[in-house]
Amino acid sequence: MLYLIERAKKCLDFAATLYIIHLFICLIYGGWPSSITWWFVNGVGVAVMALLGEYLCIRRELKEIPITR
Repeated sequence: MLYLIERAKKCLDFAATLYIIHLFICLIYGGWPSSITWWFVNGVGVAVMALLGEYLCIRRELKEIPITR
């Protein structure tokens, strides 16, 4: 995600979009997921993916730009 997004502001949108696509694929193949465990795991997955992506993007954005002579 670090090389695909490159901006910390877009990480939550990207993570949510991927999990919404995942939900639609699950709807097509197995119907509405009724298990609370499924919802919990996917909610935690979105949160971890967004937070870790933002952390890595911010860390990359704050790197010093090397100036050589």
